[in-house]
Amino acid sequence: MNKLLKFIFRKWYILLLIFLAIIAQCYLQLLLPDYMGKITSAITTQTFSNNGDLTTYILQTGGIMIAIAFGVFALAIVQNYSGSYLSSYVGKVLRDEMFEKVNSLSLAEYNKFGTSTLITRTTNDIEQIKNYILMFVRIIIMSPTMIIIALFHTISQNAQLTLVIACAIPLILIVMLIIFYLAMPVFKSIQTKLDNLTVALRESLTGIRVVRAYNQQETEYKKFDHANKEITFTNRRAGRIMSIAYPSINIIFNLAFIFIYLIGLFLINNQIFSLESFNILSDVAVVAQYSTQVMASFLMFAMVFVMLPQASACAKRVNEVLDIKTSINDDEAKKFAVSQLNKKYRAELNDFSDKYNKITGHKFNKDYLFDLLKNKKTDKNSNEYKLASEFKALNDKYEDIKNKILDKNSEEYIQIIEQYFSKRQIKGTLEFDNVTFIYPDADKPCIENISFVAKPGTVTAIIGSTGSGKSTIVNLIPKFYDVTNGSIKLDGIDIKKLPQKTLRDNLGFVPQQAVLFYGTIKDNLKFGKDDASDKEINEALQIAQAQNFVSKLPDNINTFVSQSGKNFSGGQKQRLAIARALVKKPEIYVFDDSFSALDFKTDLALRTALKSYTKESAVILVAQRVSTIINADNILVLNDGKIVGQGKHEDLLVNCPVYQDIVKSQLDPDEVEKTINLSKSKNGGNE
Repeated sequence: MNKLLKFIFRKWYILLLIFLAIIAQCYLQLLLPDYMGKITSAITTQTFSNNGDLTTYILQTGGIMIAIAFGVFALAIVQNYSGSYLSSYVGKVLRDEMFEKVNSLSLAEYNKFGTSTLITRTTNDIEQIKNYILMFVRIIIMSPTMIIIALFHTISQNAQLTLVIACAIPLILIVMLIIFYLAMPVFKSIQTKLDNLTVALRESLTGIRVVRAYNQQETEYKKFDHANKEITFTNRRAGRIMSIAYPSINIIFNLAFIFIYLIGLFLINNQIFSLESFNILSDVAVVAQYSTQVMASFLMFAMVFVMLPQASACAKRVNEVLDIKTSINDDEAKKFAVSQLNKKYRAELNDFSDKYNKITGHKFNKDYLFDLLKNKKTDKNSNEYKLASEFKALNDKYEDIKNKILDKNSEEYIQIIEQYFSKRQIKGTLEFDNVTFIYPDADKPCIENISFVAKPGTVTAIIGSTGSGKSTIVNLIPKFYDVTNGSIKLDGIDIKKLPQKTLRDNLGFVPQQAVLFYGTIKDNLKFGKDDASDKEINEALQIAQAQNFVSKLPDNINTFVSQSGKNFSGGQKQRLAIARALVKKPEIYVFDDSFSALDFKTDLALRTALKSYTKESAVILVAQRVSTIINADNILVLNDGKIVGQGKHEDLLVNCPVYQDIVKSQLDPDEVEKTINLSKSKNGGNE
């Protein structure tokens, strides 16, 4: 809730406008019973303030009441519009924060929540919060204001009749507390069951082909029906609890009305036609109207109270995501940026110190210079004072930059690190140094003691059986996960010290499952390079062997791509995903089994074209096919998360049994055996 208040108070002037409009509206609205009482008194006692007749007085007073009603109407429009603006703003900010947070989560944290619940929290939960804020900011100001003003008028009108309202209010508060206690866990359960319903629906829709292929429509319907019945039952339960609220409050206030009139009847005490009885009757009518206002205010307040459990449950679910501390962050990068800044500062400080010693003839002392400026111990035109001012400017400049680096909303550290790299000129040498990684909640490492170096102009291939850790290795490169032990270095610098943006700007990543986004082919290929020209895009398509089918499309690269690229085949999507990475022209290419949907002919043509296109970059290639990696400069053979062989194809055929088994399972065993024997004889001859 603190976050919500923070967002609300950002628009404090809107909140102030709502507050003033509501106070004015309440004040005007509560003038109406006074004027109504004056009319009643005038009719019953035939005494009124003007010198005219009764009709004229009623018309004048009625005109004032109509003017007040129009004022109430205008103020209601102001506060309703302002409230809508404020709640919509909070909803927008919350959705922005949620989207930004979800995109900053590591894959481990993302998997902890799941896609369905994150969608529900970002849409439905925030919408519930937004609607509650709209109601809350108006009613939480209006109800207490209306109650206080109405009670003040009631007491001034007739203190005895006020006792009835004073007794009714505690009873209402007790009812509301009981309802809140019963409803809170139920509304929390509703949001969880809504997640389950979303999961069932999402799985059924995304897997529609598999469901139909296996005739499992009935099974999926049962799963969805079960989730649907659960949320329906929980909603009914919440409805039953909430159904107690309004009748209970109405009963209490109806009893209050009865007691007001009974007390009025008791006060008249058989003096029906006396002046005192008319005054009491007028007081009863006015107090009854004020009681109506108090009732309406409490009903509104009860509505806020009734909806609080659901809004509170939604806010808690949203905060669970917003409050999570991401394990993949740039904290180490900021420390690295500060260290680089300190080096630069010390270099400039040494130059300044030499200059100071040369001009003044005595040793540089920064504390002395600060004291000199603070206490103005020397003439402002002297060299020493000018040098002290120069030193302060230098010191302030670096302190300002350091503060910006440590500011969580600043990206100053990215610029510093990029400047550092621009001097070093990133070459794209990637090194795994004894890397071990354990998935969250796993019992043993997925990969263990992985070490290799991928240099520019070389192809490093990774092969192994299913579940051997191939994809895990490539997912560590863009910092989707943090390594458990060891380090991954880019040009000798641990990637933990690099901002995620800097690291990923130098990567061209093609995931195992090709993903295309809603838009056009051109939009998708410019994903990694916003300013890519049509020439660069067409060149990438040519290298990726996609130009052939793209050129036949009606709108060429401007052809529409449906959600997830469903209007393209698996092989076409893979080639477009490869082209997207090629357009970027990064220092390192990572292909995670990205050729699996291609036929052998296209695979060969693509690898041949890639060789010249990526000659200045390091290429890391995960594959299942031996034919895809046979010409790689370095092949890593994985088994149970460990490297059991590393080298060229010919060498591994001789000294790596696991690689031999993989090759024999895909190529002609007799030919493989001949190659092994030939390699052994050559090695024996060399020896």
